[in-house]
Amino acid sequence: MLKEIEIQNFRCFEQIKISGFERVNLIGGKNNAGKTALLEAIFLNVAPEAGSLEILRELRRESSDALEAMPQRAWDNLFYALKKDRIIVIIGKEENQKSELVEISIESLNKVISIDDILGIGKRSHRQDIREIIDSLPKDKSGVSVITIKLIINEKKAVTSSLIASSSGSITTGSTSTTDQVPIIPSFIMFSGKEITEAYDRARLDDKDSEVLKAFQVLDSSIESVESFSIGEPTLYLRRKGEQRLPLSLFGDAINRVAEIILKLVNNKYKILLIDEIENGIHHTSQREFWRVLFRLAVELDTQIFATTHSLEMLQAFADVGLEPNQECSSAYFEMAKKWKTDQIIGIRRDLETLSYAIEHQEGVRGE
Repeated sequence: MLKEIEIQNFRCFEQIKISGFERVNLIGGKNNAGKTALLEAIFLNVAPEAGSLEILRELRRESSDALEAMPQRAWDNLFYALKKDRIIVIIGKEENQKSELVEISIESLNKVISIDDILGIGKRSHRQDIREIIDSLPKDKSGVSVITIKLIINEKKAVTSSLIASSSGSITTGSTSTTDQVPIIPSFIMFSGKEITEAYDRARLDDKDSEVLKAFQVLDSSIESVESFSIGEPTLYLRRKGEQRLPLSLFGDAINRVAEIILKLVNNKYKILLIDEIENGIHHTSQREFWRVLFRLAVELDTQIFATTHSLEMLQAFADVGLEPNQECSSAYFEMAKKWKTDQIIGIRRDLETLSYAIEHQEGVRGE
C-alpha cells in the first residue's frame, strides 16, 4: 500500500511530498490546485510505462491532430512550467519500505535507438520490432520527439520504455494498455455500453457481479437484477421490481458512474483505484451509503482508493463514514493548497476528527 509520494517537475508540481496515505484517501482543493495531477502521478508510479503517458493524453482529451502537427511539443505540458530539459521524478514509498522511483525525460532519437539498456532490449525479435518502428518514422527526424520513462525499484534498475511522437502519430517501444484496463476514472469520460458490459462479464466470471447490484441498490433500492445481453451491441440491462428490463443507459448519469467505479474496483489488477471528482452524479442522500460500499470493498479486495472532490457534502459523508464505530478501513483527507508567498502547491493531511470539526465550524477545508 502506498504511504508516501514525492513529485518533482510534473504538471503543476515543481516539488511536493505528501505522506500518510491510508486505505481510502480523499483529496480536495480549489480548481487547478493539483488534484487531478496528483492522481496522474500516482498512476504513473503504479503503471510506469510509456503507454501510460499516451493514456493520460487520451484522458485529458488532447488532440492527436495537434500531436501530428507539432510532435516536438507533444510532451511539453507534462513538465512543470514547460521545463522539459529537466527530468520528471516520481518517488512512491510503500508501507513495507519498498521504494519505486520513476524518471521521465525527453531523449534524443539516436540515444533511444542505440542504447540497449534504455530500450530494455533483450530478444532479437524485439530488436527487429524497434528497427521497424524507427524505419517507419519520417526521414526528417527534426520533427520527432521522444519521451522515455524509467522505473527503478529499491535503487536497482528495472524497466524502461519510450514513446515517439512524429507527424505520423505516436509509437511506443514498450507494452501498452487501453483506457478500460487502467485504474483511473476521469471526471468526464464515460465507458461505452460495450465496455461496461464486458467489464460486468469479467466480474461475473470472478463471482463479483453481486457487488454491482448492491451498489446500484444504494441509489435505487427497487433495482432487483442486472443482466448482460449481446444481441447486437453488448448491453447491460437492469430490472426494477414489477417492471420490464431496461438498458443501463436509461438510468441516468449516477447509475452509469457507479457502474464504472465498482467494475473498475472489482476487476482491478493494480490493487489501486484513482477516481477524479467522485461526487459526479451521486445525490447527497446516497453518498454515505456509497462510501460504506467503497470502504468495505477496499478492505475485502485489498485495494487502495484515491478520490478527488469539490463537494462539501461528499467530504462530510466521507468523514462521517470513516468515523463510524467498528469501521475497519483506515482513511484520511488531503487538502491541496498554494503557499501565498511562493505559489507552491502543498498537500496537507487531515485526520477525520479534524476534518469533521472544521466542517462543523465552517472552517476552510478545500484550499480556501
